[in-house]
Amino acid sequence: MNRINPKRVTVFVCVMATIAIFIYSAQSYREQQKAATIVQQQRAMENEAAAHQAVQDAAAEHAQYLARYVNTGFSRKSGSETVAIAVASENGTLNRAVTAALVSRFQSGPVQILSPFFKPEFVSDGLFNDAFTGSGEIFNKLELAKSLDALLLARQEVQYSTNPSLQNVVTATMQLKVTVVPVSGRGDGKTWTFTAYGPGFTKEVARQAAEERLIKQIADDTKMSLTLQNH
Repeated sequence: MNRINPKRVTVFVCVMATIAIFIYSAQSYREQQKAATIVQQQRAMENEAAAHQAVQDAAAEHAQYLARYVNTGFSRKSGSETVAIAVASENGTLNRAVTAALVSRFQSGPVQILSPFFKPEFVSDGLFNDAFTGSGEIFNKLELAKSLDALLLARQEVQYSTNPSLQNVVTATMQLKVTVVPVSGRGDGKTWTFTAYGPGFTKEVARQAAEERLIKQIADDTKMSLTLQNH
């Protein structure tokens, strides 16, 4: 009978064990690589989904921002400059009476007038003040250049005085600063100032009288123009 050489057996076992370890290590490495690839793909998909969601959230937030300040549904007339009007009272609200007077003053001209283009929050939230000074940031945020060529903005200020020699009659001194602000980067702005006085035994009555005279000045005005002067 042939005797089994113990040394050969030991070598054989060691070789087979080494081969088994190598095969296991190779399989384990491939499985680890596969698992790592899957994790990377999952992370990439999650990052892409998160980025897409962030874009959607930003778009929804911007849409809410626009909806808070701007009315929609207006369509531009081909070949005409389009102007939106907003008038801020001294108490931080939209002045509809003076707005209507300005619309009436310009509605027969060649420029398309949009009113009411802005919502009351445009004034109460302070955006009017930024727009009045020509803030390009506000124009961009509200995407005004997409629908307008310019803004016709007016800011109303009122001061009161009392005359004791006339039974404490109250006089309201009302000033209206009107400015045309281009939003499309074409043309130079224009500014006009109106001043009216109103008497009354109360501030409310005096203010109403001053505003009525101011509206009449607007109706009779022949100096204001919405035609922008190109650079």
